[in-house]
Amino acid sequence: MNPFTFEELQKILELKATEIATDELIFNSTITFVENILGFELKDKNYNELQTVVDNKVLTKQDNITEMVNIIDMNTKQKVPNCVINGRTIFFISPEYEGHVLFLNYNAGFTPDTLPADLKEALIKIFLIKKNDFYKKINYETNDSESYIPKDIQNVLDIYKRKSL
Repeated sequence: MNPFTFEELQKILELKATEIATDELIFNSTITFVENILGFELKDKNYNELQTVVDNKVLTKQDNITEMVNIIDMNTKQKVPNCVINGRTIFFISPEYEGHVLFLNYNAGFTPDTLPADLKEALIKIFLIKKNDFYKKINYETNDSESYIPKDIQNVLDIYKRKSL
């Protein structure tokens, strides 16, 4: 489920019923555009990974973990009982897992309750920019083929953008 739906956008902006199909297309384009900038999907979904424990911790590939479903020690085929999650880092209480390969099954992303307000605001603003740009191009009001993201919106996206390791 997407953390920010078209229906919610429709309520916030009081979009016209006659433009719903176009608005929904632009909204879906906006979500994809932002996800490409951030480097990850916004919606909460399930991920599986194999990671090796180093210094009693592993680093997941995905940010914003919402639920750790299961951790299996591939060396012993036993479930790992205790861990602490801090961002993308999973710390293990027992040192016995050092050097072991673990199978991680977790959910990560945003839910409607966890989507940060500033990121939601950035989505709305980008939607409005894309919609305005769309209608300008349809009406031949501009020859400019490039849209830009204002600095304030780019600053918000940079906060959530996937960091390279």
